[in-house]
Amino acid sequence: MAARVAGQSISEVARVFAVSPAVVQKYWRLHRNGQSLAVGRAPGKAPRLKPDQEAAFVAMLGEKSDWTLAQLVKEWEKRSGVLLPRSTLHDHLKRLGGRYKKRVASPSNAAP
Repeated sequence: MAARVAGQSISEVARVFAVSPAVVQKYWRLHRNGQSLAVGRAPGKAPRLKPDQEAAFVAMLGEKSDWTLAQLVKEWEKRSGVLLPRSTLHDHLKRLGGRYKKRVASPSNAAP
C-alpha cells in the first residue's frame, strides 16, 4: 500500500507485485477504510486438536511408547474431556512426526 500511497496507479502496483489489479483494489479499499490487511485464518474447519492442547498431547505420547490409537483416544478423552476420532489423532501424530506401525503409535524420538 506504500506504493499506492506514493502515487503509483493500481495497474502499476499490480504489475510490480505480480498480482491482479482486483487484488490491489481490494487491499487499497481495506487500507482506505482503516481495516486490517493482516492475513486471516485459513478457510476450512478448525482443527479438533487445538494448538494450545498440542503440548499436552505430545507429553502424553512421551509417557508410553506403545500406545494403540484406541488407547490414545480413551486416554486423551480422560485427560482433556474431548473425544477425538482415531483418524484425527492419527493425523496429528503423523503431522508431529510420530510413528504409527502395526497398531502401535509412538513419538519419533522414542527409545526402541
